[in-house]
Amino acid sequence: MKQILYSITLGLLVFIISYYWLDEPVKEARVLSSSDAAELRVEQTQTRGAPPPERDLLETEPINKDYEPAVVVEPDDQPGIIPERIEIPAIGVDAPVGKEGYTEEGGMAVPDSVTKVGWFEPGTKPGRKGNSVIAGHVDGRNGPAVFFDLKDLNAGDEIFVYGENGSKLTYTVQKVAAYPVSDAPLREIFGPTDQRALNLITCTGPYDREASGYTERLTVFTTLKDSRYAPS
Repeated sequence: MKQILYSITLGLLVFIISYYWLDEPVKEARVLSSSDAAELRVEQTQTRGAPPPERDLLETEPINKDYEPAVVVEPDDQPGIIPERIEIPAIGVDAPVGKEGYTEEGGMAVPDSVTKVGWFEPGTKPGRKGNSVIAGHVDGRNGPAVFFDLKDLNAGDEIFVYGENGSKLTYTVQKVAAYPVSDAPLREIFGPTDQRALNLITCTGPYDREASGYTERLTVFTTLKDSRYAPS
């Protein structure tokens, strides 16, 4: 009997030690929606009305350290547009678009308003080959912000971007995914591509009050479906 109890106790001790000594599993992207056949939907938590982070990781993480975001893989004969307004009917977004550049740390500056979004001007113009990037806040001290419902988009939803003189670009959502803030694929979001892509980004996931920020980066990947340029 003593030998059996000894074996059980030893087994429990080994299990406990292994539990605390083993490395944590690798954090992977949570795909909320995808145009792939094997679509995966994951429930997502969100803290409504959480205080805005003191500095968003997007502002501090250099996005041009390994590549030049404005690089285009092939020559492009499309002029692109300077975006002035974005409309996302599926989630009721109709917001002005401002221009944002680099922060002192080399990251992307974010809008100072919760009701408008910012286009990364040093990168690609919407409509051209490459990754255009537009960022917006998920919430503020008084509640939801412009991109609060961005997580609810699905593959196939349309996004409209308007420029001056009536130019209009139509994008189709390909994938919606959430990444740990420290592991967001910045090259995939900002880097060169031969597609005419538009990526929308915001914060998401549980709110970490100790770190004063959200734990994940939400990215909506879209590609150009149709373009209508105003006469020059």
